[in-house]
Amino acid sequence: MTLRMVTLSSTIRILIDIKPHSPRCMTLAYAIGTWPVKKERIRFDALLGRSYGAKVSDLDLRRLYREQAPRAPEGRFSLEDLIAGSGPLELDIGFGRGLSLFERVAAAPESRIVGIEVKSKLAYKAAERLRKHEIEKVKILCGDAREILRRAEPGRSVQRVALHFPDPWWKKRHDKRRVIGQELLGELARLMKPGGELFIQTDVEHRAAQYRAQLLETPGFTLATGDGYVDENPFGARSNREKRALEDGLPVWRILAMRD
Repeated sequence: MTLRMVTLSSTIRILIDIKPHSPRCMTLAYAIGTWPVKKERIRFDALLGRSYGAKVSDLDLRRLYREQAPRAPEGRFSLEDLIAGSGPLELDIGFGRGLSLFERVAAAPESRIVGIEVKSKLAYKAAERLRKHEIEKVKILCGDAREILRRAEPGRSVQRVALHFPDPWWKKRHDKRRVIGQELLGELARLMKPGGELFIQTDVEHRAAQYRAQLLETPGFTLATGDGYVDENPFGARSNREKRALEDGLPVWRILAMRD
């Protein structure tokens, strides 16, 4: 039986012109049961509710991220109450893989930071890293920043807000997907302290021009410089996208506005 299956594998490989030991050949061999399978110790994952050791399916991982990513409290809630302490309250919106969170903690250890990320995989992984390093002054919320902040109690308690490379959909037909607009800027104006700083950065020039124009139209904000653009990141906390753009020599447009 084994000889027949090996012959079948070889025959199929020849017919479809796959090189031996290539990834495609190994995939085919796995499928028909002729490739040796490495034995692994099986453990149990309480979060997934299953044994593992073999490859976890993409479906399992998506379910894990969706169900375990930290969410904002239901209904109305206070941003101030999310993190214990009395340090300055900051928002990091769209932190991606989380580099900006860790760099900001190092630069301003007294600050309390609420990170908001729409992608459940990134939010889950950032929360796990923070837990592993026992960092308690950062709270992760997974979801659309507009919906989350709409439910936040007004308090004018937020000192700083960073928006890192939002709206990756740069084509005109994608304008309806934009996060930064009058709705989000209005919520930020409602929640920020007088003198608070709003920092936005992007690697898409026409998006930067749009954000600047929207800030000028939003009551409660004043551009920090004559045209609103600044050369450096004022918070000393790079996002992963910013770090890569700088390493690749790509331009980054940065805008800084102040809450009146």
